[in-house]
Amino acid sequence: MTEGLSPTLTPRRIGAAFSLLLHGLLFVLLVNQLKIAGRGSPAPQAPKLIQITMAPPSPTVAVSRPKPVPPAPVPPPPPKVIEPPPERAPTPTPIPATPPKPQPSPPKPPPPAAAASATPKPPGAATQAPKPAPPPPEETPQESLIGRIHDNWLEPASAPSQFKCLIRIDYLAGGRIAAVHFVKPCGSYELEESVRRAVWKSQPIPLIEARTAAGTIDIEFTP
Repeated sequence: MTEGLSPTLTPRRIGAAFSLLLHGLLFVLLVNQLKIAGRGSPAPQAPKLIQITMAPPSPTVAVSRPKPVPPAPVPPPPPKVIEPPPERAPTPTPIPATPPKPQPSPPKPPPPAAAASATPKPPGAATQAPKPAPPPPEETPQESLIGRIHDNWLEPASAPSQFKCLIRIDYLAGGRIAAVHFVKPCGSYELEESVRRAVWKSQPIPLIEARTAAGTIDIEFTP
């Protein structure tokens, strides 16, 4: 067929030839269908179109984790029963043996002087009474002032065991102290200051003449 075609074929002729060829194929197919239907065999079914519908995405569901269950508290162990110690039988206290009573020794004869004094005096003899003790000497106002200064004196740690100070005290009427001077120093500044404080703490001065008039008194202070 291709050899008989002329080189001057037009597109119209080519389209007509293609149309005839297509109709011929369709006619052949139709004839085959009719033959198959006459034989009683079921005609092949055309494949059906399967439509798949995509389901929409499900919303995200927040999955909450279950909270951990705390363990059940363990009950404390029962207290131990402390059994009292077994009672001990009292130990019998040994009874000390009674020592033998000492035999009284025979009385010794008194010495001659005691025997003479023990001799009974005849009735009517004069009994000599014991002499009374002499009264203690009265404390002078100056000694009373020195004793008061000793009571108020705080001895420093560096104070020597033996020292002597000559102090002159000026006082006013009524016994108030006006000034304190050291005619003879005590040996150190710390020691003199401790004695000076003791003198000022001892006012008013316990002098009879200081009650009505002012004056001066010199005292000697020793530890």
